[in-house]
Amino acid sequence: MNHRHLFLDLHDITSMEHVHRRVHTPRRHPENPILQGENDWERFASLYGTVLRDPQDGTFKMWYLTGPQKDGFVQIRGRRALGNCTLLGYAESHDGVRWHKPVLNQVDVAGSTANNLIDVGRSNCEGFAVLCDERDPDPQRRYKGFYWEHGGTDTFVEHEGRLIWGQGEGDGMWMSFSPDGIHWDNCAENPVIPLGSDTTQSLVWDETIASYVAFGRMGANGRRVARATSRDAVHFDEPTMVFDADQWDEEGTQFYGMPLSLYEGMYLGMVWVYREGVDGRIDTSLACSRDGIDWQRVGDRETFLGLGERGSWEDGMVRISQHFVVVDDEIYLYYGGVEGPHTGRKFAQVKRTHSSAIGLATLRRDGFVSLEANDQPGAMLTKPIVVTGDHLHVNAASHGYLIAEVTDDTGAALPGYTSLPMVKDRTDAALRFDRPLAALQGHTVRLRFHLKRANLFSYWFT
Repeated sequence: MNHRHLFLDLHDITSMEHVHRRVHTPRRHPENPILQGENDWERFASLYGTVLRDPQDGTFKMWYLTGPQKDGFVQIRGRRALGNCTLLGYAESHDGVRWHKPVLNQVDVAGSTANNLIDVGRSNCEGFAVLCDERDPDPQRRYKGFYWEHGGTDTFVEHEGRLIWGQGEGDGMWMSFSPDGIHWDNCAENPVIPLGSDTTQSLVWDETIASYVAFGRMGANGRRVARATSRDAVHFDEPTMVFDADQWDEEGTQFYGMPLSLYEGMYLGMVWVYREGVDGRIDTSLACSRDGIDWQRVGDRETFLGLGERGSWEDGMVRISQHFVVVDDEIYLYYGGVEGPHTGRKFAQVKRTHSSAIGLATLRRDGFVSLEANDQPGAMLTKPIVVTGDHLHVNAASHGYLIAEVTDDTGAALPGYTSLPMVKDRTDAALRFDRPLAALQGHTVRLRFHLKRANLFSYWFT
């Protein structure tokens, strides 16, 4: 596949002069929060789940965690259950902004099935990662769900001042399969990983290794990220830890989770940075990887999506979910917002006036990181690249100029292959050369970009 070249890391760059990489911040949607709890069975809405756009009909589909969140007990599926258990809610949208919660008649809560809850797992799912898998020949397995299922017992224990379920037989990471994302069958071999993961999860298909790859906390021993792979989405290898805080992070930094997506051939992670001993709050920064094993923090580890205004529904935790959605020239990033800090050793109790809800932030396509030049002209020379098309495209915002040169391996410009200057803001602009780029197809060249008062977000051949 011919992926676009982005600037999340320096992998494709040989040299830069008077340009720097800039991390861009997404814009919050004016209608936020776009989904919140509004019924007895969903007193909150937490995006420890997934938002996808179905490739067949274009419908936006959201799986989110919710629950009664009551003190004491409630009847769920005819069973005595804790009121603070987590259930799986489902919603649909035509535009990704306005959401409908269909009545599914699947889960009995306090004697009624008139709700939008999905019957999946057993009793208490958490971090529901959904993969829409178009490559699977079995239509009953088109949707795959990976999540932590726990609470398969009627024994309750006290933890940090509240009742939780005790450890039950069969607890661990579960898989379920569905033809439509609404009606699910549990894998007969659950748990597929006999470990817990008290956070969000991620599940992707990596075609380079022909495997499903799952991420979560399973076996990571704390708030850090582990990885496991499977050829069939049933039999997983033992998880290994791949992402943790290091000596350059602020003391006490933990990673509450890292939901991710495969974007233009790269793993792009949304790092939930938790400062437990500082302000107890969680925001989102970026990390990237070429293989899902070796990770780099993007930029100078600056915040990608920060907290909302003080006193708002999102002033304590802002956590972007996995599988962000490309809509025309924008990326839709869905996130969960929470008022106030996380309870912990510094904040034993937190009073909240807003329930957890879900927001939307949008970003220019490929707009995570740009190469930026100001008034002083700058240049960037790529590593060797094979010409794979008839046209060179850029995603750029130029108010001065952007010029591309096709060069030989020494960096000397090839005659006739210096583009006309681009002075515009376009997410997709084909550069014009005096000679046809098709004559260089299959040749290994380098590209040099000259910039002045411009941001280059990506480049690619078609």
